[in-house]
Amino acid sequence: MSLLKQKVEKDHVVHAYLFLGSNDLRNHATQLAMSLNCLDLKAGGEACGVCANCYKISTDSHPDIYTLKPDGSSIKIKQIRDLQKHLSFKIYEGRYKIIIFEEADKLTLQAANSLLKTLEDPLPQTVFILLADSQREMPDTILSRCQKIYFGEEFYDRDYLEIISIMEDVLNQDIEKTILIIDKLEKEDKENIKLKINGLMVIVRDLIVLKSTQENTLINATELPNSNLNKIAVNYEQLVKILEKLYTSLKNVDRNVNKRLLLENLFFTIKKCNL
Repeated sequence: MSLLKQKVEKDHVVHAYLFLGSNDLRNHATQLAMSLNCLDLKAGGEACGVCANCYKISTDSHPDIYTLKPDGSSIKIKQIRDLQKHLSFKIYEGRYKIIIFEEADKLTLQAANSLLKTLEDPLPQTVFILLADSQREMPDTILSRCQKIYFGEEFYDRDYLEIISIMEDVLNQDIEKTILIIDKLEKEDKENIKLKINGLMVIVRDLIVLKSTQENTLINATELPNSNLNKIAVNYEQLVKILEKLYTSLKNVDRNVNKRLLLENLFFTIKKCNL
């Protein structure tokens, strides 16, 4: 979360985020909304917590914060139409209008298609924050228009360098290093394997951004540009294929697929991209 707040401080904000995980996602969304609208922003993008905007956001009473929750078992198209009416109103008090979707993976297909039209034509000073335990049930069209942020064990602060190291070793010509990684991960439980795959997806996403020369939207602008990964000759199309393979593998972790076979298939597919 700290890296995301630093992006706010530098005004490097995208129009749509997808927060994934199970670690109090609504609280993270509130923190981001406060940072974006704080009247006395501190160093590192930290909200002051006491100004009028921070107080109203923390008490769910700010007029520029709009929250959608499932109506029954799903978020319905009528709710999206009501949201679109809200978006036509001007910003009242804040710097940004914030739209928070709780349980965004419960969007109906009609609602998702209607939301897609809004995401495809971003409004100025408007940020969407979608919250979901998993992206498995979300349409690819929505996923492709959101910057994914993974929570659960504060991956960014603690494990980013480890994940970079894993990807460097897998893309290295030394097959023995890849086998050692597979041996190690095979001993971990499903949740830790999913966390590592999620982390690799973040790394690959950042590499795709680097290949597109849009460094201001990197999730980690400090470590990745200076790593060996930035020098490895994997092109944009190959990175997209790697990202798709990681996504497929992430879904398969919960399907009782043999861990060893899953990891071998994943990492040797990635390795082929650099041969």
